[in-house]
Amino acid sequence: MQLADSRPIVISEIEQLGGAERSVLALLRWLHQRALSAYVLTYRDHCGLARFAPHPIEVVELKATGARSRIAALRAHFRARPQNAPRPLLSGYQPALHATLAGMRGFHDLMHDTPTLFADPASRAWRSNLRLAVSNRVVGAGLRSGGNTIVTSEYLREECRRDFGVEAHVVRMGGMADPEIDFRPHRVTDELRMLSVSRIEPNKRIDWILRGLAALEASPTPLSSRIQWRLDLVGKGSMLGELTAMAGALGIGERVKFHGFVSDTELEELYAGSHLFLIPAVQGYGIPAIESLQRGIPVLLHRESGVSDILRETPWATVMDGGEREMPGALSQAIDGVLGGRYLIEALPELPTEDAWAEEVALLCGWVDAGGQER
Repeated sequence: MQLADSRPIVISEIEQLGGAERSVLALLRWLHQRALSAYVLTYRDHCGLARFAPHPIEVVELKATGARSRIAALRAHFRARPQNAPRPLLSGYQPALHATLAGMRGFHDLMHDTPTLFADPASRAWRSNLRLAVSNRVVGAGLRSGGNTIVTSEYLREECRRDFGVEAHVVRMGGMADPEIDFRPHRVTDELRMLSVSRIEPNKRIDWILRGLAALEASPTPLSSRIQWRLDLVGKGSMLGELTAMAGALGIGERVKFHGFVSDTELEELYAGSHLFLIPAVQGYGIPAIESLQRGIPVLLHRESGVSDILRETPWATVMDGGEREMPGALSQAIDGVLGGRYLIEALPELPTEDAWAEEVALLCGWVDAGGQER
C-alpha cells in the first residue's frame, strides 16, 4: 500500500522487461537501499515486474483500457494523493501525453525514446503525422510545466528540443549492477561467437546483421574460411518468424540461432562464450552495449544508438554510420579487430554506472538533496 510520501514511477503498460523497465528497477533499487519508499503505477503489468527485482517492490495496476479510461484513471489516482506528495516520475512518451491530458503539471519524465524512434517518419501517412504533431504539442506543454525531462544521450536531447521545445538533462545510464559479473577479455580460439540481445523488432536492424553476415560469406574470401562463426540472437518480438526464415534463405541458417526469451543463467552462459556483441539498432541509448563492455566483450553499434556518444574514441567499439550498405564493412572491421585483439591495446573506457545515474535522477526529481539524503 503506497504511502503519502511514496515516490510514484509511472509506466504506461509493462509488456516485457525492456530497457525502460530495467532502468526503473535500477532506480527502485537505489531508493530501496536508502529506505526511500516508491512504487510503480501502470495500466497493466503483463510480465510480473516484481519478480525481476532483487527486493520487494509495489506495482499498482490501474487496469484501465482505452485512452479516455486511462487518462481518467490517472487523474483520479493523483488527485487522491496529498498536494505536498513527491512529484511523480513518468517513464516515456505516452505517460507524459496522458498525464498532460489528465491535467497533471510539474511531473518529471524519463524520455527513453522520441517520435522518430517509434517509426520511420517517411512511412507514416499524413493523418498520422498530423496526429503526432498535435500529440507533441500536448506533451511539450506538460514537460515545460515545471518538472525535469531526463534523457540518456545528446541525440535525445536534440530530439526533445525539436519535438517538445524543452531542454532535457542528459544523465547517462550504466549497466545492471551485479558484483558477480567479472570483466574478462574473450579471446577467439576455434570459433567466433557473436551475440545480440534485444527485442526482435524492425528498429533493432537484425535483418542488417543477417544480410551483412551473408554478404561476408558470399565474398571471395568467405568469413567461414578464416574462422568458424556463429550468431546467437536473444529476444522475442514481431519479426522472429520472418527473420528466422530469412537466415535460412540467406544460406546461414545453420550458423544462426534464435533463442527467444532466456533465463538470466542462460543469458550469462551466452555472454561468457561470446567475442563480439552486435547492436546496430536505432535507439535512445543501448544499455546492452554497456553491459557487454563490462564483461570484456567488444561491441558493434550504430551512431544512431545514444550510447555511441561515449564510445566513439575507443577500439572496444566499432561505431558505424549510414545505412545497411555499410553493414558488411562495419562487420568486417569489428571482426578483424576481435580476431587481431585490437581492443586489447587500450584499457576499457570509463563507463557510466547504474548508481550514479539513479542518484542524479532522484536529485533532478527533487526526491533527495545533493548528498543523496531524503528531502
